[in-house]
Amino acid sequence: MQIKEVRWLRPPDTILKLNTDVSSLKNPYSIGGGGILRNSLGEMVYAFTIPLGVGTNNRAEALAAIHGLQWCVQHGHKNIILEVDSELLTKWIAQNIKPP
Repeated sequence: MQIKEVRWLRPPDTILKLNTDVSSLKNPYSIGGGGILRNSLGEMVYAFTIPLGVGTNNRAEALAAIHGLQWCVQHGHKNIILEVDSELLTKWIAQNIKPP
């Protein structure tokens, strides 16, 4: 077992950071997600939790990120760092692998 310290790092002054994560009772089963958007001072701009129906944890990761990013766009926030803990989602976004 290895223990690794994880810390939230502030974004640059003109950028907001969106962190999202999900929960799945089983895979696939009921899924939900949430997120928090913060400014460079660490102040909360927006936070959410959202039921996402039934699906896989990978679907939940994508839907939670999409929900948070859509909120940002709808409210005029365009300079966003998206931070997730899903390696698969990061590969989908970077187009390293094709999503289903």
